[in-house]
Amino acid sequence: GPEYGIADGVDEVVKAVRYQIKHGAKVIKIGATAGVLSFEDSVGAQQMTEAEMRAAVEEAARHGLKVAAHAHGTEGILAAVKAGVASIEHGSMIDDEAIRLMKERGTFLVPTTALADTIDMASLPPPIRKKAETILPLARVNCRKAIQAGVKIALGTDAPLVPFGENAKEFGAMADRGLAPLEALRAGTINAAELLGVSDRGELAAGKLADIVAVPGNPLENIRLTEKVVFVMKGGKVYRRP
Repeated sequence: GPEYGIADGVDEVVKAVRYQIKHGAKVIKIGATAGVLSFEDSVGAQQMTEAEMRAAVEEAARHGLKVAAHAHGTEGILAAVKAGVASIEHGSMIDDEAIRLMKERGTFLVPTTALADTIDMASLPPPIRKKAETILPLARVNCRKAIQAGVKIALGTDAPLVPFGENAKEFGAMADRGLAPLEALRAGTINAAELLGVSDRGELAAGKLADIVAVPGNPLENIRLTEKVVFVMKGGKVYRRP
């Protein structure tokens, strides 16, 4: 039921969103379409109506929260953007119309594209492997199209599929799809903070959280240096140093 995030119809969607907010949620995520690693034939089938998605967005907005939409399929992406979500997670089958609409509305794409480089296809059950082998190469191409078109990008990894702590792999993957190293870094800092609606982090500035990492070289010259963190400060306290 709605308490577990299973909602059919506008009223149940509103109940589900209210339940999550009551119990402390800071972001609402909806499943706009089917997925790659789920046991079903479709990857892109739309699984919520635009009206249901809009209900989630409107209810979350009443509480000052944003909505992220898991969406692979084209129609589901379009419906979610029209409904007012803050971000499309994955966006594997994004097309020119969706790209245009996302740019127009300022909707972020969180491409989770490192997964396409790191996933162990051999470990997947045959029906899921077949879907992954079809959709992940397409997602790479479409991510590049969205980047070239100037869609706003924020970093996400689809953890734990890319394990927690290995999120820097996404920087290199985004750069491989055409994002300049500086823009990749912004995707994981300034852009991510903007998407989440938080103003106390994302850049080195007076009054912001003193959460800082350092790497052994210039990531603008080699973006994969972000995977070699040698210094960690959290809240002004140093936890790791060379």
